[in-house]
Amino acid sequence: MDTKRAQRARSQPLTQQQLEIIIGSLLGDGHLVRTTRGFAFRVNHGIEQQAYVDWKYRALESLTNSPPRSYQVSYYFRTVSHPAFDRLRQQFYVGRRKILPAGLEQWITPLVFSVWLMDDGARDKGQLRLNTQSFSRQENQQLLRILEATLGITATLNRDKNSFRLRISAVSMPCIRQLTKPYILSSMQYKFSP
Repeated sequence: MDTKRAQRARSQPLTQQQLEIIIGSLLGDGHLVRTTRGFAFRVNHGIEQQAYVDWKYRALESLTNSPPRSYQVSYYFRTVSHPAFDRLRQQFYVGRRKILPAGLEQWITPLVFSVWLMDDGARDKGQLRLNTQSFSRQENQQLLRILEATLGITATLNRDKNSFRLRISAVSMPCIRQLTKPYILSSMQYKFSP
């Protein structure tokens, strides 16, 4: 471990782009893990999403100490611990459970949404599904209101066994394509309906 690099990483503020990628990931598959110094941000996707992990790594590299690695079917990296992650942990978690933070609507941007879509989106005929089953029904309803108010995206709740997820209607797909066009990686285009 490069101690000087880690110290530099801990002392620098997150850029706006880094913060947006992290928030989009926390809405999706990303999580904050406890370290001896606080919390670090961990990215972990399947090996087939290596290009996506590498993209996140390049954006967050100044906060890391080592490049992504693969283990069995996973490809992952984590950042060093950072005071910003301690604050995000307080906002996004209750115990071990991920929650929607208060004031989330202030953080929703096209980049945040794009990362969230690349993490948790799946095409569903002419629509798009966001796999938000880890959030409660009430939190999913809150997400519906936030997406409509901040990005003009119309969605409904879709039951998935005992959980709920968001289903974005076909009418909002042109808006989503326009919003996400600058950010969606070519390797993640399969998340959209043809």
